[in-house]
Amino acid sequence: MENSVLKFLKRSDKWYIGGGKKLTWTPPFPSFLHHPGLWDNAGYYDLRVDPGFTYDILENGNPYAWKQTKREWTPACWTCAYECDDLILEEEKTLTPDDFLGIRVTLTNRTERPLTLQTVLWTAQKRNEDETLEDTQLIRRQTDHIVYKKRLVKGIRKPVTVYAGLTLQNGRSANVSFSENTGNLPYWHLTPFYEKLTSDGLLNEENTDGITLNGLLYMGIEAPHTLLPGQAKSFLCGMAMGSSAEAVENAMRRSLETDIVGVSAQNWESHFSSVPLFSCTDPWLEKYYWYRWYGLRLFTLDTQEGKMRYPAIAEGLEYFRVLITYSAQCHMLETRWMREDAIAKGSLRNFIENQRTDGSFVGHIYLNGVQENGFYHADWGRALRETQAVHPDIEYLKTVYEGLKRYATFFDEIRDRENSGLYDVVDQFETGQEYMSRYQAVDEMADRYGWINNIRLKGIDATIYIYNLKKALAWAADKIGKGEERDRWKAGAEKIREAVLSEMWDEEDEMFYDVNPRDFSRTKIKAAVCFYPYMTDIVSEKHLPGLKKHLLNEKEFWTPYPVPATAVGDLYFDPWAQWKGKRHNCPWNGRVWPMTNSHIADALGLSARRFSDQELRAKTVEFINKFVRMMFFEGDVERPNCFEHYNPFNGKASVYRGVDDYQHSWVVDLYFRYLIGLTIGETQIEVDPFPFDCAYDVKGVLIAGKRWDFSWDGQHYTISSEGKALHRDKQRRKMAFDK
Repeated sequence: MENSVLKFLKRSDKWYIGGGKKLTWTPPFPSFLHHPGLWDNAGYYDLRVDPGFTYDILENGNPYAWKQTKREWTPACWTCAYECDDLILEEEKTLTPDDFLGIRVTLTNRTERPLTLQTVLWTAQKRNEDETLEDTQLIRRQTDHIVYKKRLVKGIRKPVTVYAGLTLQNGRSANVSFSENTGNLPYWHLTPFYEKLTSDGLLNEENTDGITLNGLLYMGIEAPHTLLPGQAKSFLCGMAMGSSAEAVENAMRRSLETDIVGVSAQNWESHFSSVPLFSCTDPWLEKYYWYRWYGLRLFTLDTQEGKMRYPAIAEGLEYFRVLITYSAQCHMLETRWMREDAIAKGSLRNFIENQRTDGSFVGHIYLNGVQENGFYHADWGRALRETQAVHPDIEYLKTVYEGLKRYATFFDEIRDRENSGLYDVVDQFETGQEYMSRYQAVDEMADRYGWINNIRLKGIDATIYIYNLKKALAWAADKIGKGEERDRWKAGAEKIREAVLSEMWDEEDEMFYDVNPRDFSRTKIKAAVCFYPYMTDIVSEKHLPGLKKHLLNEKEFWTPYPVPATAVGDLYFDPWAQWKGKRHNCPWNGRVWPMTNSHIADALGLSARRFSDQELRAKTVEFINKFVRMMFFEGDVERPNCFEHYNPFNGKASVYRGVDDYQHSWVVDLYFRYLIGLTIGETQIEVDPFPFDCAYDVKGVLIAGKRWDFSWDGQHYTISSEGKALHRDKQRRKMAFDK
C-alpha cells in the first residue's frame, strides 16, 4: 500500500471517530448524523458521555437550517458538508491523541452581500442530587472555553470522576444556565441561549444552582464572524476529556494552536506504518488487512491509568470498551506482527496485574475496578508462544511465568477436582459462547443462570486451552532457568492429551465432544469447539477423516458462510439469532462468529500443514476467503465490517446490535500464517504459503529484530531479509531459513 491507507479506506457510510487514548465517538445507534456537531454520545472508556456537543450558526439571532449534502469517512476524519440559501458549511470531525474531539468548521458565503454571523457552541449535561447518578459541576468559565467535572456511572460500579471542556476558537462570551429537564436535543430553540443571545453575545453569567440539583446544565460559548461575498473562513471547536482539569485545558489550548485534522492523520498514518506493508491482487483480502489494523487501533487503550496499567485493546465500543480475557488472546496473535510488542505483552500483563488470589483471571478490567464474578477461558499458552516467536524476550517471560503458573494451578485444583485431565466450564458465559446446546446437555436450566457457576461441563475449549498453557509453561520454564518445573508441566500436558483422546474422542462418530462429569459420558453435541483439538498436536492422522466428515459437511458446518458455532442439525439450531423463539444479542446456536472462525481456520490450516494434506490446504484457502468476504456489507469491497455474528446462509451481519469493528477474533494473523505461510520456530523460520489465487507484496515483517519481505507476482517468488534476497523462484514452495 504505497498510497495513503486513509484514502484506501475512505467511504461514505461510517461515522466512528477514534485515535485518542480514553475518548471515542462511536455511537452505536446515532440519531443526529445529519446534524452539525457531534451530539450523539461519545465514550470515555466504556462510559457513555451523552450528549456530545453541537453548534449553531446564526444571523440576527436566528439559526440557519442546514441540508446535509455529503459525508466522507476515513479513520482520521469524518467530513460532512451542508448547505442553506446563504452558506456552505463543511465540517472535518476528528479526534487527536490528546483526547480532543474537535471539528474544523469552514463557512463559505454564497451570497453577494456581507454576512454578520454568530456561532454558539453548546451542550446540555445532566445534573443529579443522587450520588449514584450522572452529575455535572462547573469548574470554570472563560470567554473561549468552559471546564466542568462529570460523575459518570455504570451499573453497580463505583462512579468515575472525569473532567471535560468545551472550547470555541475566538470565543468572546460564554454562558452557563441551569434548567429543569426538557427535551435534550440539539435544537437551538430549546436552549436558554435562544432568549439570552444578543448581538453583543451571550450574557457571561453562571447559574448552576436551584431549589433542587436535578436538571440540565447548559453551557455555551459564542463567537462573531463576518463573511464577505464569496469569502470562506474556518474555525475550530470541540470537547476534550481527561483525568484532570489541567489536562483538559492543556489539550484544548494545544488543539486550538494546531491543525487538528493533520494531527489526526499523522497519528493514524503512524499507526499504519507500524505494521507490515501489504498489497494484494485480491481486493477483499487487501482491503480487509488494512481495515483490521484500523479496528485494532480504534479500540486501543494506551492510558496507563487505573486498573489498565499496560497498553492493550478493548473488545469493542461502549460496553465492550474494556479489557476482556476472551478477546485478549486474539489481540496478542494479531499485534505480535506490529514492530513494537507493547500491546501484545500488555494484553497479558494487565490480567496478571489484576489476578485474583485463587489464581484465576478476571473477565473484565475497567478503568476503576474489575468484574468481581466474571471469568472467561482463553488460550494464553498459545498466544504467549506465538508472541514470543516474533518478539523473543526472556525478561518478559520471567514477569508472566508465575502468574500463569498460578492460573494453571487454579484449573488443576478448582476446575478438575476429579484429577481427570479435563477441565470444567461452570456457566454458559465464561466460554464467551452463550445460548447453545452444549450447556443444556448437562442442565436444562443452563440458559437461565447468570454468572453463578451453576453447571459443570468438561469443556473441549477449556481443556485445549489448558493443554496449550501447560506446554507453554514447560517451554517457558526451560527458557527462564526453572528446569525443575519443566517436567511437571510436560507431564500435565501429556495427561490432558491422553484424557482428550480417551474421554472426548468418539471412535464411532469420529468427533471430539464435551464430557458430562457426572458419569463422564460424551454429550454428543456437535459444536465448532469440537474441532479445537485439531489446532494442537493431540490429533494424529487417524482423526483427519472425522475433521473432513463433519467440518466439511454442508449439512453440519460447511454452510454457504461457514461455520456456525453449532451444527445445522442441532435441536436448538437457529440461523436467525433466535434462541427458543426470541432473537438474542449473543446466541451461539447457529450464528457464524468470527471468533469461532479464527479457531477453525487454524484447525484446518495447522492440520493441513502437519499432515501434508492437500485437500485441507485447499479448504483452508477456501475457508479464509469466505470468512473475509463475509465481513463486507452486501459483498461491497469498499464497505468492510466486523460484527459479533453473521447468518450462516446469507452472510448478513448482526447489525441490530450496533456493534461494528468488534475486535473479538484474529484475522491478520491468518494472512501471515497461511497466505504468506509463516511458521516461526526457535531457530528457524519456515515459509510455506498456501495456494491463494492472488499475487501479493509484503514488506517489513519484523521477526526477532530482522526485517523480512515476501513477494509473489504470479511468476516470480522472492524472499528477502534485511534488504538482501535469500530466495528467488518461479513458484511458491516450502522453504526454511535461519531465524
